[in-house]
Amino acid sequence: MKSALFVDFDNVYSGLRKLDPMIAERFGRQPLEWVNWLVRDLALPDGVSAEARRRLLVRRVYLNPQVYQRFRPSFNHAGFEIVDCPAMTSEGKTSTDIHMVLDMVDLLQHQVHYDEFIVFSADADFTPVLRKLRRWDRRTTVLAVGFPSAAYRASADLLIDTDLFVREAMGMGVRELDEPPLPVITSSELLVSAPPAASAPAFTVLSSPPVPSELPPGPAAQMPVLPSADALVERIRADVQRADLPVPCARLASRLMHDHPGLAPDWLGQGGFRRFMESLDLAPLQLDWSASGGHLYDPARHVLRAPSPVRSGFDATDWGIDPALLALIRQVHDTTGVPLLSPRDFRALFEAVAADVAAQPFQLNDTGKRVRDQLRENGHDVSRESVNWVLRGLLLCGHEFGRGEDDVPTLSYRLVGNLINLCRREQLVMDDSAPAQLQRWITDRVAEA
Repeated sequence: MKSALFVDFDNVYSGLRKLDPMIAERFGRQPLEWVNWLVRDLALPDGVSAEARRRLLVRRVYLNPQVYQRFRPSFNHAGFEIVDCPAMTSEGKTSTDIHMVLDMVDLLQHQVHYDEFIVFSADADFTPVLRKLRRWDRRTTVLAVGFPSAAYRASADLLIDTDLFVREAMGMGVRELDEPPLPVITSSELLVSAPPAASAPAFTVLSSPPVPSELPPGPAAQMPVLPSADALVERIRADVQRADLPVPCARLASRLMHDHPGLAPDWLGQGGFRRFMESLDLAPLQLDWSASGGHLYDPARHVLRAPSPVRSGFDATDWGIDPALLALIRQVHDTTGVPLLSPRDFRALFEAVAADVAAQPFQLNDTGKRVRDQLRENGHDVSRESVNWVLRGLLLCGHEFGRGEDDVPTLSYRLVGNLINLCRREQLVMDDSAPAQLQRWITDRVAEA
């Protein structure tokens, strides 16, 4: 399948930066990682033969060189054509969207028949061109960080989940609490946490290391000795045998990396944890990748449960909500994708977030996992996807964790404000009482109505 990739760098980078500056920097510094994931691991759009393989014939990135000049070498080394889109107005508006649309239309009429157009942008201005591509029988795949409009989502054949992209494409999976710090990154992969100030240099020159003859005597560096695949299979089987529930694959990955430094990111030549797991002979154990990053389980002992958001949407009999409010909640869910959690679960979620942020610095991946685990320990069956949706909603509406405003009333109020704004963007008609009704749902005050 012949594919063409168009990356609105400013849009994607700014969206990822709201979630986590480290994620945004990794996106800009190591594009070859997520490009390889697009080619090897990303599912194909509907209507494409299962035997087809994605061939990325065109790679174009559109960026503002006045702001993101430091990322040019990374994309150049990853084989991208770089299209400079400097600011054209005093407000900083660039012509990225026009450049991208013109290039897409140009390829649409190219002598090479491009089967798939991959667009990295959450800008709803691309909706018309996606529909045009569909009319010309071309597949469209979209990565939209944030909360893209319903029309934009519906115009794409395949929408890449942001959590999946961060976790698998960029290799930023969740770390266990007892996992050691990440390994030191080489100078060519150096990450910076924020754009440099105008007066500061874009990089720091370090003094050269001493030549070998000047190095102090000491033991030679030893490469870690990795266990065999059979040994790892036995270790994994033992973990599953001790577990009373299906074992999350993220937990398995963290334990293996902790016990065997050097195992990641190559994973015994498989290039990724999922491929590594699927290459092992784990029978009769079975893998399930349908939710929450995947689980490994023993069919004879474990039972997989349906994801919480789906089940909750059809089981609200004990929520204590009147039919009118329940209808409003379903409508808002269909419009925005907000998780269908009970008032009790929402309250517990906010309390867990507030407690976690008070104890440890906020980091989207790690905080989300700790909150999910705490909720499950307290008897709340809330999925990782639901927790991340709430955290992303708060970040993208401007909330800054760790500033002393992480109490339950503030978090719930801002999430409701984000829901109202998303509904207005989608032109959902609601009466004046809707904000107060949603606030009662989110803060577990439905009994006061």
